Amino acid sequence: MKNYFGKNKRKSVDVPSATSPNRLGNQTGPSHIIEVIGVNKYFGEAHVLKDITFYIRNNEFITLLGPSGCGKSTTLRILAGFEQPDSGDVFFEGKTILNTPPHQRKLNTVFQRYALFPHLNVYDNVAFGLSIQRKLSRAEIRTRVEQALRQVNLEGYGKRWVDQLSGGQMQRVAIARALVLKPQILLLDEPLGALDLKMRKEMQIELKNMQRSLGITFVYVTHDQEEALTMSDTIIVMKEGVIQQIGRPTDIYNEPENAFVADFIGESNILPGRMTRDFEVEIAGHSFVCVDPRPGSDDVDVVIRPEDVRLEAPTENSISGVVSSVVFKGVHYEMLIETDQHEWLVQSTEKANEGSHVGLAFDPDEIHIMKKSEHSPDRQPTVPDGDAKFPEQSPEDDW
Repeated sequence: MKNYFGKNKRKSVDVPSATSPNRLGNQTGPSHIIEVIGVNKYFGEAHVLKDITFYIRNNEFITLLGPSGCGKSTTLRILAGFEQPDSGDVFFEGKTILNTPPHQRKLNTVFQRYALFPHLNVYDNVAFGLSIQRKLSRAEIRTRVEQALRQVNLEGYGKRWVDQLSGGQMQRVAIARALVLKPQILLLDEPLGALDLKMRKEMQIELKNMQRSLGITFVYVTHDQEEALTMSDTIIVMKEGVIQQIGRPTDIYNEPENAFVADFIGESNILPGRMTRDFEVEIAGHSFVCVDPRPGSDDVDVVIRPEDVRLEAPTENSISGVVSSVVFKGVHYEMLIETDQHEWLVQSTEKANEGSHVGLAFDPDEIHIMKKSEHSPDRQPTVPDGDAKFPEQSPEDDW
């Protein structure tokens, strides 16, 4: 995956995690429009959400990111009111909404399959939700529909039929149909999944610009790391019903909480290491200065991104190996380096020939130290904290 944030500029910091207590405790923050506290959900014997706790700020673009089956869509459906949690609570502006039916919640949902009515034109599709309310005059409905179509750049499309629209236009109609009801939060469940690659990239920028101009909260669900990194203010990474990490895109990419996050968000070299003292780690029998202190245990996981590894002439003091594969990727070469203990992935604009012997070099701020977890390559588990606490999320003044 492309590095969206340029060269890592890291310093020793406390990484926002999925288990550390929020600095606000459990009190409602003035900018928190949604708070999810200790939510559990079962489907039969399957425990699909496990003590999910997070908050959503007003006017934020927040993304639930994870592989299939991680619980992200179930979380979204609980926010929408389509599913009920088996335990826990969901607050909207400080008040529980568990007993509030979906149509009375101040939010609307856009699905991957846009569910447009083929027998209605664009105008009537967008107006449908308003027309069944029977509270507005035709003139008021027209004003709001035309405004919604302008907001999604479909002004003048009202008389077109659904089968006359492109995939991107249908997606915008679905968004307009949600926006016309003036929600405070828009929920989007993988809305770009049916589009081709070029259209998806265009819509990523369009959705982010739309969210900024509308000034409302977007809660977005995807398995696509690029979508999440491109659009989000905050990303919640999930796996098997558990929040793995919450943070800004730069936090998630440059400061992964565990081996799963490091591997899922971009390509990584994840290696076993040993802290010999604070700010010094041993990797593959070689000692390196790093910017992280000992995290409480000598045995650690070490993450080094492929774009941060330099190829040099091998020396006695360097990790060295043989180039086993070279692939041209357009903007860089992607090379596999076989060493005595590990296979390294390297991305560089300079090519090394297959079969050549090379040394591997990297700077201290490009070495990221993580605690061992159940996601470690050698799978040394840690005991999870079952208490429902707000995960630490980036402070408002950092935006």
